[in-house]
Amino acid sequence: MPVAWWVVIAVAATAILVASGTELLHLIASRQYFPPLPAESEPNGGSEVIVVLGSPTRRNGEASASQRWRTEIAVRSRRTDGDGLLIFTGAATLGAAVAEAATMADYARAAFGIPDERIVLETRSRSTRENLTFSLPLLERADRIAIASDPLHAARARRQLRHLRPDLFARLIRTDDYRPFEHLGIKLGSAVYELTRPLLRRAVPSLRDHFQGRTRKEP
Repeated sequence: MPVAWWVVIAVAATAILVASGTELLHLIASRQYFPPLPAESEPNGGSEVIVVLGSPTRRNGEASASQRWRTEIAVRSRRTDGDGLLIFTGAATLGAAVAEAATMADYARAAFGIPDERIVLETRSRSTRENLTFSLPLLERADRIAIASDPLHAARARRQLRHLRPDLFARLIRTDDYRPFEHLGIKLGSAVYELTRPLLRRAVPSLRDHFQGRTRKEP
């Protein structure tokens, strides 16, 4: 067999392994960090709030692929009666003139017809922890709480909520955040970041800020 064929086979095999590993990481993450008895045992009871974690807006003001996906996850995770709130989080970062929260909310209105009365903006936060911290007052009276982002990022946020507010963590429910091979490129980027994040936080803070849209260290 020509050497070129072996190269093609090796490249294809590597791509399959990387894609499969990425999918497995996200599948596992989508099921991590939930309370032992999730609030979803009564899917149509009580009030519901979905926190959509922030992600940088494009410099031209348009929603990024990551923002669109997070919004889609939040919308498709809503219960069938359409009640409940979507809390879009994130300040204006990386030179964008529009807050991350506002960009995602605009996309939710335009693409999915989400009415204004079901949308709340939190436009101060510049990190995942702040996305949660600044949203806490809006979660106090919610019976069901969900966190919308790619599975690995959402799992980290759920872990942080468990430390911030165990009482609110007990109200967490699952989102429809994992679908096989959906947005594989974003999943791969998220996997690389989450796996290298401890090193980036210590060694390359400027690179961390670029990827996460942060301008100061997360506590």
